[in-house]
Amino acid sequence: MRTLRNIPITRRLWLILVVSLVMLVALATLMLVRSYSNLYTERVQQIRNAVENTQGVFRYFHDLEQASGLSREQAQEQAKQVVRGLRYAGQEYFFIQTLDRIMLMNPVNTQLEGQDLTGLKDSDGFLFNVEMSRVIKEHGSGTVGYRWKKQGFEEPVEKVSYVALFEPWGWVLGTGVYMDDIKAQFRAELMTTVAICVLIALLLTATISLIVRSISPPLRQTVQAMANIASGESDLRAQLEVGGNDELTGLAISFNGFVAKLREVIAQMLESAQILTHSARSLKESSSAARQQFGQQSQQMERVATAVNEVAYSVQDVAKNAEQASSEVRSAEQQADHGLVSIGGRRAVHDHCASRGRHPDTG
Repeated sequence: MRTLRNIPITRRLWLILVVSLVMLVALATLMLVRSYSNLYTERVQQIRNAVENTQGVFRYFHDLEQASGLSREQAQEQAKQVVRGLRYAGQEYFFIQTLDRIMLMNPVNTQLEGQDLTGLKDSDGFLFNVEMSRVIKEHGSGTVGYRWKKQGFEEPVEKVSYVALFEPWGWVLGTGVYMDDIKAQFRAELMTTVAICVLIALLLTATISLIVRSISPPLRQTVQAMANIASGESDLRAQLEVGGNDELTGLAISFNGFVAKLREVIAQMLESAQILTHSARSLKESSSAARQQFGQQSQQMERVATAVNEVAYSVQDVAKNAEQASSEVRSAEQQADHGLVSIGGRRAVHDHCASRGRHPDTG
């Protein structure tokens, strides 16, 4: 599950197509293999039935041999002549040979009659008569495949023979069929199957392509829009397309609603910011006026302080001058008192002091 989450959705959809095509090819291959197997089995069953039915001729003449004065040689000769003229499936024939691989009867190639076929090989060097003897000895009957010349063909054609033992006479009855007609029929089925698989593959590819186109672009737009919002570079006036009834349409509707709410929030924030800006400007103006007023008051206080300092300095100067004047007056009075003492005597001093409102003893 986590591994699939690491694969983009588009690739996952194409992965569905790949898996479907692989399963389609596997199913078609299995059907073709079974079809060829069925064709082969049917053909083998056909020649087996033909051999088993033809063995009834041997049994008939063998019964005549046992029931009448017919000799074995006569019974066998009559049986060979009957089998020589038998045909099935058009031109297919039977052959008879011994367990020692001596050809007793071949209606198509009479030159082989009486010959030992032990060393007879097919085009691949396969000793098929030896293999027939082995099958007969081990199982009593069976099939042997080899390649043999067929009229109208330059190259040897694959052939399958079915052989069975007629124990009373020790004869091996066999017949073979060429497999080219089966292969031709199989090739026809193969071409039909391939055409059907190609058609199904094209339909699957077109369907997956339509599904990818219906999912990938809207999903990519939604992801890009969300990424732009996350990065702060989105145009909130843009809207995602809404034109369906699937989950992506629901996602687009929800996204558009979210963007609309976000626009409202941002508009409210801008309005609040404008109010705050206006308040800040007013506060700045009030603060500037207050600073200006405080500056003026500060200047006035500095002026008052300067004036106070100047007045203080003046008072100090006046105090100093008054003190000096007082000192000079006291000095003058003392000098005057000394002069009066020396000039008028004590009465004069007493009278002088009385006139000055002072007691003569105070000096």
